[in-house]
Amino acid sequence: MTINSEIQTLDKVIVHEPDQGIEHITPEIAEELLYDDIVFLPRMIDEHFSFTETLRQLLGSENVFEFSNLLKDVLLKDAVREEMIEYLFEKEDFSLGKYEKLKQFDAEDLAGVLISGIHPSTKASILTPLPNLIFTRDIGCVLNDHLLICKAAKKARLRENFLTKFIVREHALFEGFKGKVIDFVTDENLEIDSGISIEGGDVMLVHPRHVLIGESERTSLDGIFELKTILFEKAIVDFVTVVEIPNQRYCMHLDTVFTMVDENTCVGYSPLMFEKNDKVDVVTYSKDNARAILHPTLKDLIKEMYPEMNFIPCGGGISPFTLREQWTDGCNLVSAKPGVAYSYERNIRTLDCLRENGFTTISSKRLMSEGFTLDQLSKTIITLSSAELSRARGGPHCMTFPISRK
Repeated sequence: MTINSEIQTLDKVIVHEPDQGIEHITPEIAEELLYDDIVFLPRMIDEHFSFTETLRQLLGSENVFEFSNLLKDVLLKDAVREEMIEYLFEKEDFSLGKYEKLKQFDAEDLAGVLISGIHPSTKASILTPLPNLIFTRDIGCVLNDHLLICKAAKKARLRENFLTKFIVREHALFEGFKGKVIDFVTDENLEIDSGISIEGGDVMLVHPRHVLIGESERTSLDGIFELKTILFEKAIVDFVTVVEIPNQRYCMHLDTVFTMVDENTCVGYSPLMFEKNDKVDVVTYSKDNARAILHPTLKDLIKEMYPEMNFIPCGGGISPFTLREQWTDGCNLVSAKPGVAYSYERNIRTLDCLRENGFTTISSKRLMSEGFTLDQLSKTIITLSSAELSRARGGPHCMTFPISRK
């Protein structure tokens, strides 16, 4: 399994349906769990289901993997189940009573508890839930033929990294990555003062030999430099561009302000990505250790690589819509194949701009009802209902962890 760019035809992808743990977020703990609001879970599940059902229709259901099922599969092994509970007991420092309770669950129930935090029978809260796991992009990414296991910046997401580490190590799905795993979930990186964090939403392979990495609220410069060293030593890429974006909630990852749609189209938050400003630095490092190159904007760098690139401004580049639609993930598209991508339907002016540039739009409901195949689609944006999903602060790009493109 390999991924050589952001826009190749999607082959295999990991997703996670919103689970009942999200219903246990209260206003008092919402900020701690990285939520800005209390979402309506049934509608969120419906919106997410429409997304994943279209993925199954276009890719084949056997190529869309639910994270909780992968976790259950590895927990069927007694030794793995025992090791994981011991590991989490040590890393999360929960009580001995919880430790003993976790040991009593079978694989399916334990998988549910470790993700939702909810007891399968009593529905009581046992562990802190993982409400951000619906954004599977951040737990890992594939760079050519290597797989990166990420390490989150926030405590609320660390268990996601622990679970991913075990799944990658133990599940047959990842057999092809043996000896090609870049694991950031190490004891050294987990030290409180390590300064190391890197999340998948900040890592973007825009060319087979060139990766963008956002220095952001969630990915540290120390983490980037550690990854850059590994990527060059293993000859995975030749160029690493660090895109320093404001350390603020509205642009928590690079993919919240920039994504690719096809070889000639990208969408971005123009004030940061396409216009010269004093908030963003774009610096490219090369494998041969030549002097780093500073680019005026990300747009300038992309134009050097793809001279015919068309730059679509989020919200049409018109205030206040550019600000509003960036907040609701107007830049956060994910490609199913070159020129066919998913977007939230609520980002009306961004979609208008895409239509003005030759794209058509189709709702996920129509896509399913009329039975479209991926081969039948070209220059198409698939729109998703997103009243609740967008309130969780992530878009279609965030909700996918591609592990193979072709």
